[in-house]
Amino acid sequence: MARISNLTKVILLILVLSLLLTACKGPEKEEAAGSEESEKQEVIEEKIDEDTGLVHVGQMELKYAESFSVDYYEGGYKIITDWNGRRTLLVPEGREVPELKSDDIDVVHLPIESVGVFATTAAAELRPLGLLDKIVLVTTEIDDWYIPEIKEGMEEGRITYVGKNNAPDYELIEAINPDLVLITTGTGHGTDEVAAKFDEMGIKWISRGSQRESDPRGRLEWIKFIGALFDKEEEAEEFYNAQLARIEAVEEKVASMEEGEREKFVSFFFLKDIYYVRNKGDYEVKMVELAGGDYILSDLNPDKDGNSKLNAEELYKGIEDVDIIFYNNRLGRSVQSIEDLIATAEYFADVKAVKEGRVWGYKPHYFQNADCVADIIEDLYTIFTTPQGEITETEYFFLMD
Repeated sequence: MARISNLTKVILLILVLSLLLTACKGPEKEEAAGSEESEKQEVIEEKIDEDTGLVHVGQMELKYAESFSVDYYEGGYKIITDWNGRRTLLVPEGREVPELKSDDIDVVHLPIESVGVFATTAAAELRPLGLLDKIVLVTTEIDDWYIPEIKEGMEEGRITYVGKNNAPDYELIEAINPDLVLITTGTGHGTDEVAAKFDEMGIKWISRGSQRESDPRGRLEWIKFIGALFDKEEEAEEFYNAQLARIEAVEEKVASMEEGEREKFVSFFFLKDIYYVRNKGDYEVKMVELAGGDYILSDLNPDKDGNSKLNAEELYKGIEDVDIIFYNNRLGRSVQSIEDLIATAEYFADVKAVKEGRVWGYKPHYFQNADCVADIIEDLYTIFTTPQGEITETEYFFLMD
């Protein structure tokens, strides 16, 4: 009995100790579980957009574009932020508009079946995605279009000219009632007032900003912006990557050039006694550099896009030894020949590129091919690498006589 009694005591002692250990560990498990649940809750809270209550699930990947973003939410909702910081909520077909806690979010219902374009470049961005048939109004007259589908649409009455983009015919636009207008605001050219009027009228609009990109690959990437509007992200990504691969192929060829093989170039146009010369930081200069050129005015505002104003003497001093001139006759005074160029200033007769007959002009359809950046860069590479006299034109440029 004594043995049994002692054994019983030992067993009871073990049970008591076990209970004590369990009691000690219990709160730790509960605390750990509570901590884990709290962390999960924090993650969920981080994903919820405070202005819409929507759950954020991802963002569009952009390689070069810096002036827009596309955020994706559960249920197929999207928020596009344009280059002005204005946000547009895209609501999928059959979905309700969530309760909005901000007045700064505009709402556009999908699908978008009709669109107005206030720039020819916007039409070019619609083209590779097969969306030209969505265009119902434009602010460029029929004779100034070089996109056949749009000219045909205007001739047949499917596309209407509604006046200049800074002073359109509002009654006509209201009668057409497009689902969305692609416009560019914040430029100081009157389009901000147009957008404000659209708000009064209840016309939906969104601001394009490809012109804000200083890299041509970034400008091209705005096709993804269009893709998001029309639920064609995959097609936009595929098109962009194909163009990018062709650009990179040219870059590889340029990288293999011998030292000193790259030729010096300049790009400018003339208007009202002033020469508008591309800044070193401009997208167009970058495009020509990707094709193998070296910008002769390397110190001309390397951190700015756009143009600088120079007089003839200032320009001549900077480009006397330039190998190739690209004259933008689509923006400035029409210069169709070397004689026309010299007529703007006699200095040009002594410029190397002029003496050697290496002055290239832009063909009329150049600026209506925002979707053809790879094609233009390939053209430029051909100009730089083809012996003088073997070609007189490419798809986008012509050699002046």
